[in-house]
Amino acid sequence: MIELQTDIAVIGGSLGGVMAAWQACRAGRYVVLTHEHDWLGGQLTAQGVPPDEHSLIETAGASASYRAFRAAMRQHYLDQPDFVDRTEMTEGTNPGDGWVSRLCIEPRVAASYLQALLQPFVDRGLLRIIRTAAVVSAWRQERRVEGVVVRAASGVVSIRARYVIDATDTGEVIALAGLPYRLGKEAQSDFGEADAPALAQTADQQPVTQVLALRREASAGPLMAKPEAYDFWCRYLLPHYGYPLFSNRIPGSGRGSSIALPWFGEGQTLDLWRYRRVVSARNWRTPRAEVSLINWAQNDYALQPLLDGGLPEAEVVAHARQLSLSFAYWLQTAAPRPDGGTGYPELQLAGDVLGTSDGLAQQVYVRESRRIVGLDCLNQTDIAYDGGLLTPVNRPDSVGTVWYNIDIHPTCVSGHGTNARARPFTLPLGSFIPAQCDNLIPACKNISVSHLVNAATRVHPAEWLIGEVAGLLAVHALDSGLQPALIHASDARRAEFQSCLTAAGIPLAWDAAQVATRTASTH
Repeated sequence: MIELQTDIAVIGGSLGGVMAAWQACRAGRYVVLTHEHDWLGGQLTAQGVPPDEHSLIETAGASASYRAFRAAMRQHYLDQPDFVDRTEMTEGTNPGDGWVSRLCIEPRVAASYLQALLQPFVDRGLLRIIRTAAVVSAWRQERRVEGVVVRAASGVVSIRARYVIDATDTGEVIALAGLPYRLGKEAQSDFGEADAPALAQTADQQPVTQVLALRREASAGPLMAKPEAYDFWCRYLLPHYGYPLFSNRIPGSGRGSSIALPWFGEGQTLDLWRYRRVVSARNWRTPRAEVSLINWAQNDYALQPLLDGGLPEAEVVAHARQLSLSFAYWLQTAAPRPDGGTGYPELQLAGDVLGTSDGLAQQVYVRESRRIVGLDCLNQTDIAYDGGLLTPVNRPDSVGTVWYNIDIHPTCVSGHGTNARARPFTLPLGSFIPAQCDNLIPACKNISVSHLVNAATRVHPAEWLIGEVAGLLAVHALDSGLQPALIHASDARRAEFQSCLTAAGIPLAWDAAQVATRTASTH
């Protein structure tokens, strides 16, 4: 076994993990970063999901480093001699011209950016990255996590660290360390949330999605082999909604409601193909086949929860992969066409876009995690929008700004799905500090928020911010010699940490006048 000792261990190469490591290294701290997949960056890269952002993202509500990332992505495409910006679906240069985001980009481009962000610290010896590493255990001494063991291609590695940052998408370290956590839905009696159920249920989690990439060729290509689970999924009706999962229908904004979208549209028509399109033919002078990342309601896997359910995680992922492949096969062979025919055999799996041989993303897309039981827990009553003038929620203990709808895909047990409005809000410092541990910090979807609020904090700019705050909190705790709980307990100490965040380019409050220019539904 290889034994390492470091200032900060970042376990998980998620988007939050990358940013935690980056901020810690910028402060001169020694960091070991482990990750399981080929590409760093989690939902942005290995999971294949273009950024989900709020409507003010061009000018506000994001850290300086996130704004720099967005600018660099656009510049990357503008520097290509063949690229021409003919974006029509959103404002600003949108390379793929999808309508889910103003920045629909190829995951490979984002993965290269993140790797380049970290490389200077690797070269200086501050950062050690252990690739293809799965965490297998964590050991704890009373209120401290002493270390973590990972199994990598190079062998088993034991990492002892002064601070451990859990940047896994599933809160794996929290569970392995035996710390208490929340999972799935809380009961309405826990926080008084209007949309919470009467009884808590850990299995009622949001579905996972195995994203795949499809390229729209000029003519029909070879058909995929029929997936083993195809016949099951082809007949499957979405529970609580009643329509065939394999159709052009998707859940609406209210419980049990649905809407139909065309497969392919033009102009400002919202269609499925351009929803998460990352290569737009109209944006290239030389003809280039379009590519869309298929992360639609049709391939959300909700038969079993990913975490702590009846099946091991690997089996849930295997079923999710079968669902996505079955949907791709259905699109090729059976999807109804406007001309009365069936199937679009010109849609071909595009593994090169995702860095895989099978056209599926390297990692399943995870919407929710085990969440720490923290000193504070943000819940629906803190961020809900009830109509009228849109005003932000600016907290005195803020560590950064976040905004997104409470976006819940139909869950695994109740089928509860919603896309409820929320106010722009700020994250409290207490959501980053476990009540029963002194040196573990969450850096992904595992901060202390309720199930409902997780649906608003799980998106890219929020996870990016969470990672930065986690890294800076570990650095400040080491520099000051104070545990995070002591920083949280003192107004003066908290203000010192907030000054560090501000210096790092992290906004701590929303501009109310700027927010008032938007309606809550414009995400």
